[in-house]
Amino acid sequence: MRIYRIVLGFFVLFMVQSCTTTKLVDEGETAYQEGNYESALTKWEQTIKEIEQKGRMVDSSLYYKTGMAALKLNKKGKARQYFEWAYDGGYSSPELYLLLSGMYKDIDNLTLEIEALENYHKKYPDGKKIDSMNVRLFETYMESKQWNKAKGLWPDIDGEAKSELELQKAWFKVNKELENDEQCDKLADQILKKEPDNLAALEWNAFKYFWKADDLYVKEMKAYKKNRTTEQYKKLLEAWDKIWPDFRKSRDYFKKLYDLNPKSKYAKYIGRIYKRMDKEQKAEYWFNKMDRED
Repeated sequence: MRIYRIVLGFFVLFMVQSCTTTKLVDEGETAYQEGNYESALTKWEQTIKEIEQKGRMVDSSLYYKTGMAALKLNKKGKARQYFEWAYDGGYSSPELYLLLSGMYKDIDNLTLEIEALENYHKKYPDGKKIDSMNVRLFETYMESKQWNKAKGLWPDIDGEAKSELELQKAWFKVNKELENDEQCDKLADQILKKEPDNLAALEWNAFKYFWKADDLYVKEMKAYKKNRTTEQYKKLLEAWDKIWPDFRKSRDYFKKLYDLNPKSKYAKYIGRIYKRMDKEQKAEYWFNKMDRED
């Protein structure tokens, strides 16, 4: 009988404590809904403290609600701590990852920002903010030089966002790093239509046309020197119709690059083009510029 009373006493005490805890949580909820965030924060923090003192697990959703109350009071550091505890406790919602990603961006923690963005992307592909979150995730992959991840994410980027110049420039860089020349050829032309003075796209086209022309020039000249026949000479003349237009395109791109940013390497390639064209005086003029600016 005595043992029964002791057990009953513990049970009653537990029920009283549980009711007290539930009451604090409910009071905090009411305060929050009424816009009294200070009161809500106080009651929920008190609840968390009491639960932890008893060695019990705090429900992760309570951590999240407490973080929201702190955020409403502009206590961002405290809010982030509660959100992190909610996340560690298994709480998941699109709002949680949205908030955490923004907070990590504010404190310049790229690794944790990527983790929050990836969680949103994987768990809430139909979330209201999925388009902007995907764009930001793509940007963080760029910042961290994770080119393959950026490439893998690209199909999930909203079509309208893909047409924006800044994102096209980023996509161009990804393909350049991954040596996807065919895609870079298309992107360079698209970028130049919107931004004619874009250095990266201008340089891409300048080198593209130079090596296209130069490789064919070397190939055909080597073939002709090896076999100086009428037929081979005819092939050489036919090749000129492809070589010279590409050299001229390359020259024009390099000249524009030099006007925008007078680097020695641009002058060097202009000189090489004129050399191929047997315009020695012009070639020398540009070769002399190589040591002047860089």
